[in-house]
This record gives sequence, C-alpha cells and structure tokens, in this order.
Amino acid sequence: MDSRGRKMLHASRQKAKEVDGCMVLVKMTDSVLEDCKRNLKELIKNKAFLVRSPDEEPFKLASGDTSWTFFDCKLVTQDPQGIRLIAEIIYEMVKDYDLDGIGGIETGSIPISTAVAQLSFLKGKQIPSFWVRHKPREHGTMNIVEGGLQPNSKVVILDDVTTRGNSVEKAVREVQKMNCEIVELITMVDREAGARDKFKKMRIKFTSLFKMSDFKS
Repeated sequence: MDSRGRKMLHASRQKAKEVDGCMVLVKMTDSVLEDCKRNLKELIKNKAFLVRSPDEEPFKLASGDTSWTFFDCKLVTQDPQGIRLIAEIIYEMVKDYDLDGIGGIETGSIPISTAVAQLSFLKGKQIPSFWVRHKPREHGTMNIVEGGLQPNSKVVILDDVTTRGNSVEKAVREVQKMNCEIVELITMVDREAGARDKFKKMRIKFTSLFKMSDFKS
C-alpha cells in the first residue's frame, strides 16, 4: 500500500470502538475501499499474474485448458498485505447479508474465508468460515464440508481464480445438498471463460473483484 493509502487507512482507524477487548474499525470509507482495491490489483499484477512466451510450455489450468497466462493468486492470499486487502474488500461486500457462513472449495478459498471470518470478529459481526473438500475425508468424521456449516444456512461462496467455474461448482453443489441459500459467489479473478454464464444459468449472483481483461492493458 502506498503512503496515501496508509494515511487514509490510518485516519479511518481513528473512528473505532471496543468489541470484546479489541479496537475495531467502525466504518470503511469509500475512498479507503477504492484504495484497497487499487493496491490489491497492483499486488496481483506484480506478484501473481504470470506470462509465458510462445517458445515456452503453456500453463495448464485447473479447467484442463492451457494458457500463456496464469494467476498464481496463492502468492497474494499468503502475503500479509494481500490477504489483509482481500479480507477488507470482501467483508465490505458481504457484511450486510446476515450470513451464517462464508467459504468455498479447497484450497484456494481457505485463506480468504479464514481471513474474512477473523476480520468479521474484529469488526463485531461474526461470519464463520467453512471449506469444501474435493472428496470426503477418509478418516474421523468423513466430512466433505469442514467448519461446522449447518443445513439451511445463508452463505457466500468464495474462489480465488475462476475459469469455467467447474471447481467452485463442487462447493456450490455440496452446500446446496445441505439446503443452504447461496446469496453470492465472489471470486478474486474471473478469467472470463464461461463461469459468469454458468452461474447465471444456475441463478447465482456471480461477482469478481477483477477480470482477466483488467490485467491485459
């Protein structure tokens, strides 16, 4: 975050209250939120947006496609500044939903949902996190959904990078089996390869923080 962003975030923290012994932010101003988005985009561009030339081996995507570009967003979700920015932005997007849970498919969603859950506690509005396995655990509880998500919950589904949407659809299907209401699906980056249309047909609101085209300029 640049000096202007740090100053604005510091100023916003002056309006705080104590919740369970923690000083928490009361309000994220629009200007600070836009600064968070701008800084997150730069972080993704500089750390996670990888490009190969035609004389190199193309990247293989989770969808099975190949591409000369790849978003290694785990380099951002595992970065202290990156995950803080992501959590702040997504919390502001979902805070008014009165959610019972937030999560998605392993492993990309796990640091994101965990960070949002922690931030929600600090902000005085707790949103528990969960995550969905690709296949059920082979020991203990044999769970496929981890984190204590209950049937009939209101949830937001998260993803780090979405291409066609096949991977995150597994999380959608599993929580739907629990009769959960999915109010929104949020991805960090939409590669604009069919996911939006897929979830529109499924009547699920699909939102991306950024699109593939945002990084092509």
